[in-house]
Amino acid sequence: MATNHYFNNYGSLSEQRVIEDLIVESVKVMGFDAQYLPNNNDQARDLLYGEDPVKQFTSAFTVEMFLQNSTEYGGEREFFSKFGLEIKNNVTVLVSRRSFNERVPQNTFTRPREGDLVYIPFLNGTGELYEIKFVNQTKDFFMLGRKYPYFYELEMEKFKYSQEVLQTGSAGVDDIVAQSGYTIDLDVNISTGNGTYMHQEVAFQSHDNTLMNAYAYGTVQEWMPSANTLTVSNIFGEFANGVIVTGNTSNATYTVTTYDDMQNNTETEVYDNELILNNANTIIDFSESNPFGSI
Repeated sequence: MATNHYFNNYGSLSEQRVIEDLIVESVKVMGFDAQYLPNNNDQARDLLYGEDPVKQFTSAFTVEMFLQNSTEYGGEREFFSKFGLEIKNNVTVLVSRRSFNERVPQNTFTRPREGDLVYIPFLNGTGELYEIKFVNQTKDFFMLGRKYPYFYELEMEKFKYSQEVLQTGSAGVDDIVAQSGYTIDLDVNISTGNGTYMHQEVAFQSHDNTLMNAYAYGTVQEWMPSANTLTVSNIFGEFANGVIVTGNTSNATYTVTTYDDMQNNTETEVYDNELILNNANTIIDFSESNPFGSI
């Protein structure tokens, strides 16, 4: 027997609109304001191996989302593997398609993408970044015959920062670089310089005082003239003592007196450069020129 032609269950635009309105309203009532951070460096994507070697997140868009697993983390969480202890804290959030289209420019980002980041401001007390691992677009399974999804389900894993560029202009997001990234203090001579370094600007050293020919540069995270200290991250090259370090935007110029490239400034102890160096001196004989031969 054929279906009843008096009921249109798979082509009613008005009913589809009602369903979408209910989903959007539910997320607005029970959800939270998150920030969506797209990877702006598409030129770095390796289409052959599927890698993003140099990710840059320079914009953030506020979008309301709904946290599905609000009681605890999902995923595999803590487990021992052949590589040691791994912690994979996963969360799942919902974002309505209409809200995403309204908040995020559609000329570039037509949907949430795997590899992009989401900042959830209230998790872990201070907010955390999560990387999108999978975007489920068929969770509603074409409800009422609609071709496009009513919402996206984002399966995300806690983001492990590894010197990606984070310059979104949002204090909560950009502070993660200072907390988790490799940063060093440049001790400068405050009496021989002038100007004020700006947060997130590029500070560099070069022979002709131009950024184009810089042999060392980094992103300014903190400028403390009272302590004669300039803190930089995302470091390229090696800074030299006795050379002026210039702010690319502020044009501030001060001479570097000393710095320790083994000393890391982050709040978490994740960099063991100095520890490994000190212990290696007690184990390895660096005076040996040919440890594998007799000559």
